[in-house]
Amino acid sequence: MFGLFDSLEIGRKSLLAQQAALEVTGNNIANVNTPGYHRQRAILEETAPMPTGIGELGTGVTVSQVRSVRDQFLELRISQATQNVAMQDAVAAYLRQVGTAFGSGNNSIQEDLSRFFNSFSTLATDPTSSPLRYGVVSAAQNLAASFREAAQQLVDVQDQANAAAEQTVSEINELTGRIAQLNMQIASGEAGGSDAATLRDQRSLALNELAAAIDIHYYEADDGTVTVSTAGGDSLVTAGFVSELHTETQPPNGYVGVFTSTKEITDSIRGGKLGGLLDVRDRLIPAYQQQLDTLAAAVISQVNTAHSAGTDLQSPSTSPAVNLFMPAATVAGAAAGFTVNPDVVSDVRYIAAGLSGAPGDNANALAIAALSFQKLLSGGTQTFAESFAALQFGIGTDEQGAIMQSDVGNAVLTQLENSRESYSGVSLDEEATDLIRFQRAYQAAARFVSVIDQLTEELVQTLGR
Repeated sequence: MFGLFDSLEIGRKSLLAQQAALEVTGNNIANVNTPGYHRQRAILEETAPMPTGIGELGTGVTVSQVRSVRDQFLELRISQATQNVAMQDAVAAYLRQVGTAFGSGNNSIQEDLSRFFNSFSTLATDPTSSPLRYGVVSAAQNLAASFREAAQQLVDVQDQANAAAEQTVSEINELTGRIAQLNMQIASGEAGGSDAATLRDQRSLALNELAAAIDIHYYEADDGTVTVSTAGGDSLVTAGFVSELHTETQPPNGYVGVFTSTKEITDSIRGGKLGGLLDVRDRLIPAYQQQLDTLAAAVISQVNTAHSAGTDLQSPSTSPAVNLFMPAATVAGAAAGFTVNPDVVSDVRYIAAGLSGAPGDNANALAIAALSFQKLLSGGTQTFAESFAALQFGIGTDEQGAIMQSDVGNAVLTQLENSRESYSGVSLDEEATDLIRFQRAYQAAARFVSVIDQLTEELVQTLGR
């Protein structure tokens, strides 16, 4: 039999349910600007009806759970876009340093090449002049110093990328540890069928941070935990277990490799900040170093060959003439080891300006100056200056390419985040509507309880007479 006390229970349940819905709405409004927050919804469900002689009668309402509004597909796409943007941002940042070091200006290699060959043109006007010979030595030393400085700047950027990569691995381990801990808290919290919304928001933020650090794949299991692996398939997080990455120094340069517990995965990392750092360190910088060394070795070889064919002012003249630059043992490292022959520095009479040894002979000075215009590199298609300009262009192109890809990636990421905000974010207009709706429902439930209370009191008074 359905009575007034059953009606009071319906009112009580309604008050509690509407109050819970109001609290959820208030929490949404409070977190409208909280990063990573997903809008929550109180799921209202009808309680089990009571069978009576006239059929089943409702027994009220309850909040079955508080559920986060989230789209896993959008979350995955945001993760992928984040990985790409973070990688390109890292590449662009480090190439900006390289571009600054290889820029044009009074101290650039291109300018020093021009001054060096012009010093021989000037020497040709008076091949026996000691001041002009000192000018050649000074220009040669400046050119050598520019090559060495450029080579060192490449090494410095490479060292910075290596140190940042090692630090990023530590950050990855911290994030995977946090995700594993949240996994277990979520699984425990949702074991009874509820939704651990706050913990899920924290885990989403951690996953996005991890995606910005390294390219990952992840999926959610039935128990609410996520399994995370690198894009290459190596496990990082499984439920509450973490497979930490570690670094080991590798020959020949002592840079670190990235390892799981069982193997090296350096070459399989292709995204996130770590992927960008490794790309700069292991692919881009070595390519620039090779181009710079090739140019340095060509300058040293061609100038020494031409110089040794000439005659100097020693008595008797040195035959063959000494090398103007110290020869490069190998192409690799030629820029870093670029130096002027100390014999020439200490005695400018070793400079071979002539060919015949006759007074005023300037033929060899002119021949060396003419090297500036000869296409001696890239299969006879580039001069020394053009070769360096091509290196500058390549660095600039790589930097601009990374910036453009980052811009495109950021545009895609912004669009995805807007879509997520539209679906999962807090709309103050919508929450204001819900606030009024639940407020009115609470007021109506309170009025209902008041009416039943009055009826109950009248019944008690009637029966008590």
